[in-house]
Amino acid sequence: MLFTLDYELYGDGSGDVFKHIIDPTYALLNVADRYNLKFTFFFEVIEYWRLKEEWNNGNKMGYTQNPIEAIEKQIQDLYRQGHDVQLHLHPQWVNAKYQEGRWNVDLADWKLGGYLHEGEYSLVNLLIKGKQSIEELIKPINPKYRCIALRAGGYNVQPSKEIVKAMLHSGIYVDSSIYPGGKEQGTLSNYDYTNIPIDIDYWYVGEELEMQGDLGLIELPIVAFPITRWTKYVSRERIKSLLRNKESARNTFDAKICDRTKGKFSKIKFFFEKECQTWDFCLLTPSMHKKFLSMIKSQDRNLFVLVGHPKSYVGERGLKYLLKRTNNVFKYKTISDVYGLILN
Repeated sequence: MLFTLDYELYGDGSGDVFKHIIDPTYALLNVADRYNLKFTFFFEVIEYWRLKEEWNNGNKMGYTQNPIEAIEKQIQDLYRQGHDVQLHLHPQWVNAKYQEGRWNVDLADWKLGGYLHEGEYSLVNLLIKGKQSIEELIKPINPKYRCIALRAGGYNVQPSKEIVKAMLHSGIYVDSSIYPGGKEQGTLSNYDYTNIPIDIDYWYVGEELEMQGDLGLIELPIVAFPITRWTKYVSRERIKSLLRNKESARNTFDAKICDRTKGKFSKIKFFFEKECQTWDFCLLTPSMHKKFLSMIKSQDRNLFVLVGHPKSYVGERGLKYLLKRTNNVFKYKTISDVYGLILN
């Protein structure tokens, strides 16, 4: 069982490094210590580059403490504690500008699968530079460390042929962006993983990440099951998370449904339809974790990739429930652990 975390601010550029990344990450690490759990953190490096560039140019961005120093220290601290660090990319940060007291990201570049820039910030250079940035932080602790895995922002890896080529060129051997059964056709995210079986551990990638092949790359899909949408949104964890950043939550929701619904009735109907939900250990309630645990019992597989976000973590109720019921049943692994086991 792999517990992965996307280490980032909000996709629209909003959020506070300390409130939405640093503090909840330390809270998650405290829980992990109690259960001998090792996380894999997918570190959003383009956002980190932009924050660092702005800070180094003298713009405090409203912070009274150095956010770059805090991020770098935390990444090194969590690695020292046995957690894993891998690459996360939200390309909307490539041309992000800090204007009038906030970050404005380029929504036209939301999807890594549709990213077409060339030159310094080409797709392959994002992977190469991102890998280097993480390795520069970790190698003083472990000179043998390698960044070997990628997760695309918003699970957007379609079309994926160019991503596969960039991974081969940059030395990234694992992707964990796909959740079988998932589908989005909004104004920002656009992908369709409905043809991928929901009970597959991993596969070797072909010309596309969704295809099986023999290129030496591995896809580690995120566990997802179909649920009725209202059960996802109506929980105290979800409500608390949404209230943390109401503007970002509203923007994400509008982008998700605007192309699917017209009128009040359609929006109500939307909540009573089913969609595949990723196994989110920061947001799901104990009752939802219980359902997911029941569902995996019928599957013939050994690997289960879960996902979470520090910015969404508002309490340990759901996570503690899940860990109490898995601690003596599953082995907790990181992406690096699993990649080594697959190769051997």
